[in-house]
Amino acid sequence: MLFASGLVFSQNYLEEGNNLISQNRFAEAENVFRKGVKEEPDNLILKSQLALTLTSQNKNDQAEKVITGILKKDPSFSAALWYGGINNFSKDQPDFRKAIGYFERLYAIIDKNSDQYFALNFYIGNSYRNVLNTEGLSYDEVSRMLETYKVYIEMQPDAEDIQDAKEFVQKIEENRPGKNVRKWRMVTG
Repeated sequence: MLFASGLVFSQNYLEEGNNLISQNRFAEAENVFRKGVKEEPDNLILKSQLALTLTSQNKNDQAEKVITGILKKDPSFSAALWYGGINNFSKDQPDFRKAIGYFERLYAIIDKNSDQYFALNFYIGNSYRNVLNTEGLSYDEVSRMLETYKVYIEMQPDAEDIQDAKEFVQKIEENRPGKNVRKWRMVTG
């Protein structure tokens, strides 16, 4: 009976917190998930939802600590990998390399038929695009960027940004240096 009541607590925290998230009430959801994690410190689902609320409030360093803790217990916990990528992609000073690391780890395990698959390709491609414009990419990284953009384009032909994505891919393919170039950085101007 004690085990069953624990499941009820988890479910209540999860339902209440997710309901608050759906209403964009992230600070309140954070409090709910913190209570849940206090009750069940090993519940990775509650912890991942806590990380989401922190990311949504731009508490990125706190979110990163929660995500890192989750991944220490389960390195392939998909929600933590997704939120880790989003956390680093969307913060005020993004860390696109770190976002790529999280997203690529998730890519290796994600169901290619899931609704998240096209979004994952979008985020990987755009993360690489940002790195290309700042520090530059290797030939293989450019190949990976193009690969993910093409999957995104194929899967989302009616997306608002699809024309930009197609033009970007075409520009890269037309101007890409050969394999002998160690690092390529796009200079806009």
